Amino acid sequence: MRDNIDSAELDRLISLSTDQSLSHSDAQKLDSILENSAEAQQRYNELHKTHTALCEVFPSRMLRDFASPQAQDVFSPSRMVAHSSSRQPGRLVPRIQLAAALSICLLIGLTGYMIGKNGGEPYVATPDLTHTDTTPIPKNTPTKKKTWGGVESTLTGHAVLRKTIDVSWPNDEQKITDGSLLPPGGFAFSGGVAVIDFFCGATLVVEGPAQLDVISDWAVSVKNGRIEATVPPAAQGFIVKAAGTDIIDLGTRFALDMSEGRAQVAVIDGEVLLRGKQFDDDLLQAGEQTSLDREAVDSEFLSRIPQLDAIEQQSRDDLKKQHASYRHFMKELAADPRLIALFPAEKKFTGRRYPNIAKTDFASAGQLLGLVETVPGRFEKESVGVLMSRPGSRIRTKINGTFSAYTFSCWAKINSLKHKYNALFLSDGYENGEPHWQIRHDGQLMFSVMVDDSQELFYSTGPNSPPIQDKGLHHVYFSDAVWMPSMTGQWVHLAAVYDPAARLVTQYVNGTVTCQEKIENEFVIDTLQIGAAEIGNWGQPFRKTPDFAVRNLDGVIDEMIILNAALSSDEIHDIYVVGRVH
Repeated sequence: MRDNIDSAELDRLISLSTDQSLSHSDAQKLDSILENSAEAQQRYNELHKTHTALCEVFPSRMLRDFASPQAQDVFSPSRMVAHSSSRQPGRLVPRIQLAAALSICLLIGLTGYMIGKNGGEPYVATPDLTHTDTTPIPKNTPTKKKTWGGVESTLTGHAVLRKTIDVSWPNDEQKITDGSLLPPGGFAFSGGVAVIDFFCGATLVVEGPAQLDVISDWAVSVKNGRIEATVPPAAQGFIVKAAGTDIIDLGTRFALDMSEGRAQVAVIDGEVLLRGKQFDDDLLQAGEQTSLDREAVDSEFLSRIPQLDAIEQQSRDDLKKQHASYRHFMKELAADPRLIALFPAEKKFTGRRYPNIAKTDFASAGQLLGLVETVPGRFEKESVGVLMSRPGSRIRTKINGTFSAYTFSCWAKINSLKHKYNALFLSDGYENGEPHWQIRHDGQLMFSVMVDDSQELFYSTGPNSPPIQDKGLHHVYFSDAVWMPSMTGQWVHLAAVYDPAARLVTQYVNGTVTCQEKIENEFVIDTLQIGAAEIGNWGQPFRKTPDFAVRNLDGVIDEMIILNAALSSDEIHDIYVVGRVH
């Protein structure tokens, strides 16, 4: 540890932090040390790992007793001095104090052994949850945990890609969906227009081909592209770096052309400061323009810059055309004899009735129940979605008949996965042949069909816990994690295909297979049914208490398709393509 850091003082502050007894001034002092010293951060993490290991490996009551003020007092130097001056000669230390001392030594020694054995990671005793399938978050997910100060989740990003219009990406791996966070680093596309909102408040309208480097909430570097920047008062000081020059905005709108070998800037409103190369804090005001590379200024410069108002109007026009194509597709699909139910993204509802436009007679219209809200759907003002974020909110329907296969398809905009299980489509209760389709708190899709509801099955939750009774014979088919907090507010297409004839369950995200699993003979059921069911929640009409499972989806659904058929991957992809907004 560096000489300018008092290691004893640091350990004292960390100890108080662990005991949750930091004063306000001590908390500020600890934060300051941690922010300015990587070594202090390392020490903090080491001590907290030890504390975590102690809490996990040994009974919490024992640790709590030893961490009490009385126990700490026994071993403090001042307490020992006081005892030595008052006790009788030859009197032994109380047995409980000696036992406590030996126990703490044992705890520390064993914890050190466990940490060393696991390559520096604390040993954590975990139960054998045989019904839990944990999947790591994908490597490219910009999500992490703070290294100190608790377990608050964080995301990586300096800006949001608000909207794209006719954008061409270099390849599929570099494709970014609307609403995505932009982390530090490169952002490039081959053509079209992108609207980017920086967290400081600045907005860039970028026309491709474009190549940018996101630096921070307050800065971006532009290597290629045409840009209009709008910087409100709260974002004054926003910097655009281009051609070796810093364009420092003083609260304005300005344009930048870095295409076809040009490097020009013009102020539309307000003023900017130019710094670097030939500029020495030169002020450029409204109506003025200059070259950043000493070349002549093009008089047609501003006519080539994308205008936000014009871009948004074009976006609205394109959206109307896309919605018209979507409605035509839905009209044709409604006549498909394989349909069980079709709840499309309609522009208007009649009261609290969610229209089912399928020409078959299996399903009733949906009924909006509880504090549901009708909100703009995928096609914004052209369509309506149903928000079910409040407990008790649901869309209820009744589906008659028996079926030989299932395909479920929906569009959802998820705000959060705040419950352990979050409903997409669930039949009431859970009887033979009935489906449950939901998404777990960790972003994994779950699909299952009850095979035999008469069986009483039990599963283990750990070696020291009694078995728990499960509901009948069934198998849950999990996907990998398909949703993460960085996708909040984005529309995503989800689909599940249950094919007993082919003995396969296949799940899809945005038209692409995310998982496929064989149906084992034990879990095959050929006669399927639904009955009363709910979109976005779970009905439990036969429960024996007022308590009910909270599974309402915290988000919006604006389409649900159910078919008595196992659609092919091409058919799922077609539904996705016609329904996506691009």
